[in-house]
Order: sequence, then structure tokens, then C-alpha cells
Amino acid sequence: MRSVVAANNARVRSADPTEDNPRPVDGMAGHRLLSSRFDAIRAEWEDFEAEQGRLPRIEQVLDEDQGNDGAWRAGLLVAHGRPVRPLADRFPVTVAALQWFPGLLSALWSVLEPGAELPEHSGGNAGVLRYHLGVAARGNTALRVADTLVPYRDGAGVLFDDTAPHAAWNHGPARRVTLFCELLRPLPAPASWGNRAVQRLLALDPRYRLAPHRAAEWHLALNPQHPPAVGSGRPALPR
Repeated sequence: MRSVVAANNARVRSADPTEDNPRPVDGMAGHRLLSSRFDAIRAEWEDFEAEQGRLPRIEQVLDEDQGNDGAWRAGLLVAHGRPVRPLADRFPVTVAALQWFPGLLSALWSVLEPGAELPEHSGGNAGVLRYHLGVAARGNTALRVADTLVPYRDGAGVLFDDTAPHAAWNHGPARRVTLFCELLRPLPAPASWGNRAVQRLLALDPRYRLAPHRAAEWHLALNPQHPPAVGSGRPALPR
């Protein structure tokens, strides 16, 4: 698998040699879409918090340590392009907007508790880009991509290639909440065809393939006061 990803990374970088990182978001259709619904998205998050909603740690969803110092919590909303219930049912406006986000592969609530840090690291898959939208991001909280520092702000988006060294932290007194999206990297053909195939292959990795089931199990365990909507419940365990 590593050799397949490495070969795809080389093709991707050849087809898209853009050096801007982070990348501009002003002309990005998905960013405009989420920005236009920002007040409703933030209201859904605030309602969840007011109802004492709880999210698992990200390592409980991915079944793998992510290297963070302090609590990093995650609420999986979309995986493999599809809503992850029952949590997705708590955020109908947010999930409906995400479903129209061009190239969206997955999306989650990403919550850094006060004092939490994600030390500098680099992703291994150049076939995707990461997009973060600040939802509750007040105080001393930021993302650094290579030598560029990007403070998180409510309603502000940041798009970046996470194969560059990057780090994030929340040194403020309150939770830092973002919508964290993984996007298929826009590429010309034929590089785009091969990249899609590699991303489908990576989706078979148990860390990602089983994440929706783990996320549903954790949601039901942590939020017994939030019974699933009729017809939702947990997704079937993939075989």
C-alpha cells in the first residue's frame, strides 16, 4: 500500500505543482456554501452542547493514537461521502450543506479541549486536501502549516495540503471547535482517475472502513439521553 500511495503522491504533485499552502478559499464553492449557512451550523453545534452532547476522543474513532497532547475529540458526520448516523441526525443543516461540498470524502466535528496540542507532523496522502471551518474558535488557537501561522476564527476557513509539516493548538480557555473536511484534491485527467482509485483503496483500511461503526457505538454510549431518530441507529459493521 505504501508504494501505491507514494507513486500516486508523485503523480499528484506533478499534475498539481501549486506551491500555495495554505491555499486561497475565497473562490472555493464549498467554503462559500458553508459560509452562507454558518449561523445555522453554529446554532446546531450550540444546541448539541446545551443538551450536554458528548464526543469521543479521536483515537477511539480511528482506533489509533494521533499523537495529540491533551484531549482531541471527534464527531464523525460524513464518511466515504455518506452521513454517519446517529450523530448526523443531530445536525441536519450541517450535514445537508456538507453533502453539496464538491469533492467531500469525509467530515467531522474536531474539538480541541483547552490546553490541547497536536505537535508538528506530516500526512502521507497527497491525493486529498484538508479544509477547516472555525465554528467556536475564540482565543489563542491556531494552525501552523510550514512557516505560515493561521489563527482559527469563527466563520473563517483554511484549506491546506497536510503532507507539509503542520501543527495545531488551543491555548485558550474554551474549546476550539471546527468542521474538519477531507476533500478529493482537484486534478486534471488522467491523474484524477488514478487518484480516485487510490482513495477508494485507502478507504478499505480498517482504521477508516470501520470508523463509522466505531463512531456510532461511541455516540450511543456517551449520549444515552439522545435516542437515535427512527430509522437511523448505528451503521452495519462492514464485512
